Amino acid sequence: MAGARALVALLAAALLLAQAVLGSEERGRLLGAPEDVAENNKGLQQALQFAMAQYNRASNDKYSSRVVRVISAKRQLVSGLKYTIEVEIGRTTCTKAEADPQSCALHDTPEMAKYTTCNFVVYTIPWLNQIKLLKSSCE
Repeated sequence: MAGARALVALLAAALLLAQAVLGSEERGRLLGAPEDVAENNKGLQQALQFAMAQYNRASNDKYSSRVVRVISAKRQLVSGLKYTIEVEIGRTTCTKAEADPQSCALHDTPEMAKYTTCNFVVYTIPWLNQIKLLKSSCE
């Protein structure tokens, strides 16, 4: 009788272990863990637009910069949404006083062209219309 109980307990433990291993593949990720986000994601685009506006405002450059390409983008569900974004930016032909830099051409002459890789962390609470730039670093 004691041997049968031990066997049932062992089988139950094996079944729980198998369920934990196989079930983790179905879930895919942990709640709140950073996940890749598509470049065309609306929330990412808003976060990136905000980060670039802050970057251009703080820059001493006469010309605005804009995103050339998104290298990587992750989103994390916290008490809002945290976007961690790595982008390549370039100097445009538009001065800061002109229109939206996204519609401006990039400088193509070597002495004016300037490309930089930047990392931004943007925290947003969409349902409260709040957004903050937590980190901005460029190389």
